[in-house]
Amino acid sequence: MRKSLIFWSLALLPLAAGVGMQANAGTPLNDADCAAAWKEAGGADLSPDKAKPFIASFDQVDVDHDGAINWEEFKAGCAKGLVTK
Repeated sequence: MRKSLIFWSLALLPLAAGVGMQANAGTPLNDADCAAAWKEAGGADLSPDKAKPFIASFDQVDVDHDGAINWEEFKAGCAKGLVTK
């Protein structure tokens, strides 16, 4: 019985980890909602302060780590569910 419990615990661990990772991302925004959020945020490269209402994790969206989120990074964040309206 104990071996069975250990086996199933280890077998289900990757599944549980995957569910946890998905919880960090929200629903991806469609193109229109993404463009509207970008415009509302200022429509130019976003500093961490400007991005805060729309992006929970600045570092995940600022993929080139230059300290600003450009339109391409913002669009990619929308597609990944990292940007909210």
